[in-house]
Amino acid sequence: MKPERIRISYVIGSLAIGGAETQLVRLVNGLDRERFDPSIICLVEGGDLEGTVARDVPVAKPSGDTPATKGARRSITVGRRALSILVGELLRRRPDVVHAYLPAGYVPAGLVGWCLQVPVIVAGRRGFSAGRFGTVWWRTLARLANQAIDVQICNSAALREVTVADERVERERTRVIYNGIDVPQLNRVDLPFEMASSDPQAVMVANFIPYKGHVHVLQAAAKAVQGHPRFRIVLIGDGPQRPTLERLTADLGLREHVVFAGPRRDAAELMKGFDFSILGSSEESFPNAVMESMAVAVPVISTRVGGVTELVDDRVHGLLIPFGDVQAMAEAIAWMLDHPDERRRMGDAGRRRIAADFSTERMVAQTEAVYEEALTRRSR
Repeated sequence: MKPERIRISYVIGSLAIGGAETQLVRLVNGLDRERFDPSIICLVEGGDLEGTVARDVPVAKPSGDTPATKGARRSITVGRRALSILVGELLRRRPDVVHAYLPAGYVPAGLVGWCLQVPVIVAGRRGFSAGRFGTVWWRTLARLANQAIDVQICNSAALREVTVADERVERERTRVIYNGIDVPQLNRVDLPFEMASSDPQAVMVANFIPYKGHVHVLQAAAKAVQGHPRFRIVLIGDGPQRPTLERLTADLGLREHVVFAGPRRDAAELMKGFDFSILGSSEESFPNAVMESMAVAVPVISTRVGGVTELVDDRVHGLLIPFGDVQAMAEAIAWMLDHPDERRRMGDAGRRRIAADFSTERMVAQTEAVYEEALTRRSR
């Protein structure tokens, strides 16, 4: 008789295109079905990545459309719906493990999971903002949730140090598991018409939110085109800053050099068609966009922040610069354009590093081990 599978409920705000959401889907799809029985709870809505979830994994989400109103009324409505589906699904499925992603997931899931006596509660930490931003009320709830959470999985050592120092989470209750990615074939890709060009191009895959650093990247691009007038950068993503960035592009005289390509589910595949990628963030834990670039042998220019240095060796896999240094960013762009052979060697080195150290298979196996270790410790 086969032992009963471990039931795991994954909790996240939505399955919209994003780094945490992508990692959740890769983990769920890769779990050993002989040992684990996964399901997903979306607190706010589904999203484009819902279609990439394995067919045997149920996805629960609130019924009806997300309220279009803004302000306190919308927050209350969304919060009630989220709490209702979270409580309802946990009562229905009675999971052995709740694994919740991002503060909006692991704070309510930690508190509700504790109230419902879920044996093991796991937090998936993907960025630095949880303990340093938000209201006093939210930080209080986060501190309470930290007491209920059995294991905090951080996707970089840098994030682990911040979690321990800023939120006083016990180090023994944390683990570092790096993001995972499958190294794809390097087949030729035909870029969509609006992206295609015979001129040298960079790509930046990042939603238009302030910490991603688009403003500095555009300012650097304006400097770079002075010496390289055929250079273009394609921005893949969307978000609240888009109108501001479109105006800045016009003000900098970059309309012929910048393409706003919108969000793309196939962004990782499209990266193959570019000469290098750029990330200008003020903070990152372990950016998927950089991993995806390296996996297809496209070298990176990135700010030297968070866990980026655990992934990229400067001048080996790409170029690392200080955040906010527009001149350094412009010089890095110019270097990439002027050194195609070195650029290709960097890309090849990055692809080898991803294949050796950051596979999806490794990420899944390490996470499975955390579940089993935590359940064993709880049973004792």
